[in-house]
Amino acid sequence: MIKIRTRIAPSPTGDPHIGTAYIGLFNKIFAHQNSGNFLLRIEDTDRSRYSESSEQAIFAAMDWLNLTPDEGPHVGGECGPYVQSQRIDIYKNYILQLVDKKHAYYCFCDKERLTKLREQQEKEGGDYKYDRSCLNLSQEEVEENLNAGTPYVIRMKIPKEGTTTFTDLIRKEVTFENNLIDDQVLLKADGFPTYHFASVVDDYLMKITHVIRAEEWISSTPKHIILYDMFGWQAPSFAHLPLLRNQDKSKISKRFNHTSLDWYRTEGFLPEALLNFLALLGWSHPEQKEIFTIEELQEKFSFARFNTNAPVFDLEKLRWMNGVYIRNHTIDELYPKVEPFLIEAGLLTENATDAERTFAKEAVALEHEKVSTLKEFVDRLAFMFNDEFEFTEEAEEKWLKSGNSIVKTSLLRVKELIESENGELTSEDYENIIRKTAAEFEVGAGKVIHPTRAAISGTTKGPSLFHMMELLKKERLIKRLNYGISRIED
Repeated sequence: MIKIRTRIAPSPTGDPHIGTAYIGLFNKIFAHQNSGNFLLRIEDTDRSRYSESSEQAIFAAMDWLNLTPDEGPHVGGECGPYVQSQRIDIYKNYILQLVDKKHAYYCFCDKERLTKLREQQEKEGGDYKYDRSCLNLSQEEVEENLNAGTPYVIRMKIPKEGTTTFTDLIRKEVTFENNLIDDQVLLKADGFPTYHFASVVDDYLMKITHVIRAEEWISSTPKHIILYDMFGWQAPSFAHLPLLRNQDKSKISKRFNHTSLDWYRTEGFLPEALLNFLALLGWSHPEQKEIFTIEELQEKFSFARFNTNAPVFDLEKLRWMNGVYIRNHTIDELYPKVEPFLIEAGLLTENATDAERTFAKEAVALEHEKVSTLKEFVDRLAFMFNDEFEFTEEAEEKWLKSGNSIVKTSLLRVKELIESENGELTSEDYENIIRKTAAEFEVGAGKVIHPTRAAISGTTKGPSLFHMMELLKKERLIKRLNYGISRIED
C-alpha cells in the first residue's frame, strides 16, 4: 500500500490567506482519513515579494486553526528542507537533466523583445505564446551567450503533437491540446525556479501522492504532467477544488471580503467554526448537516461530494455559525478564549486578581447567548468595567434629556430603595425595587427599567438589567445612578 501524502505550498508574500486554510483543511482531512501525512512547504522563489514575517505568520495561522502539518519547516520531517529557497542546488541538478535530454532549452530573449511579441500576438487576436526563437540555437551559440554573461531563462520544450489528459478526482477526465500550451519558463533569470518546475520536483522528492489545490491550477496541470513524463516519474493524483467566490462570483478578494486569516483571529472567530464553514464551501455533508466537528468531516469526507459550482463566501453565515459554536461552549470553556480580548481592550490586566477575573467571567455569561464573535464581548461589556462610561446618543436623548419629569424622580426613588436595603441584593431583589417604583408612580415597569439601564450603563441595550445590577453590586450601582442622574436635564 502506498502511503497517502498531501501538501499545501503557500507563498510568504503577505498575510496568510483564507484560501490557504481552505485548501489546507481538505489536504489534512484526506491524508489523515487514510492514515497518511500532511505537509507544508514554503514556496518562496518570488524573492522580490518574499517576507520573513509573512512566513512566520503562515505557521502561526496554521497552528491557530489546528492545521499544523505532520512535516514542514517548523516541525521537521524526513523530506526537507521544506523551504524552496533552500533547495536551489536540487533544482539546478534536475533542470540540467532536462536540458541534456533536449526537453528544455536556454532562452536569451530580453524583455523588450518579449513585450513586442506579446503586443503583436494580442493585436492579431491570439493568446500569448513564446515563438521558440531560441529553440534552434546551436550549442556554440548557447555557449557564446553563456560565456558573455547574457541573461537567460530555461524553458521546457512542450511536445506540439497530441493531447495531455488526466483524471481529476472531482472533475473527472480533463484533456488539453498540446499545441496550445506555451513553452513554460522553468528557471528564471535570477536563478530561481518557477512554481511549475519547483512544485513538480518537490512533489516527487517529497513523495506526494495527491495534489489537492484550487481550480485556478487546472490549466497548469498538463504542463506538470508533461514534466513528470520528461523525467520518467509517476505523476500524483490531482483534485482541483472550486475557488472561493465573492457575492458577484468573482474570485474572493480583499476588495469584497476579508482574505487575511489574521483578521478572523483578531475578530474573534473560533477556529473550529471557521473550519466548519470552509468545509461547506463546495463540499456537502452526506446528511446535509451544517454544524459538525472536524472528526466527523474526516469520517464522512469524499471527493464525490464536491460541487464544482462556485461557492460564495458568505460572511454573515460564518458569523451565525460562529455564534452557534460560542453558545455550544460552557462558560468555563468559553471564558479563557474571551479573556485575551478583554486584556487587549484594556478592560482587564494580565495580572488581574481572582476577584476581577470572576467578575469578568460572570459578565461574559450575561452576553453568552447574544454574540457572534469573541470580540463582540468587548463592545457589549466595556461599560461593565468602567464606572465613568460614555453615554450613547440614544440613551441621552431618549431618556436622560427627554424632558420627562418622571425620569429623574423615579431614578432617585430607585437609588433610595437600594440604599435602604442591608447587604448585597439579588437580581430578584432589584426587579422588585424597579417594579415597586413603577407602581408608586403608576406607570408601566418599562418606564423605570429603560431610564435605569441608561443611567447605569450609558446605553439602551445590553444584558438582563436585573442580573447586570446584581453583578455590579450596590456600591457601584449607587455611584452609577448618581452619575446618570447628574446628566439629566430637568
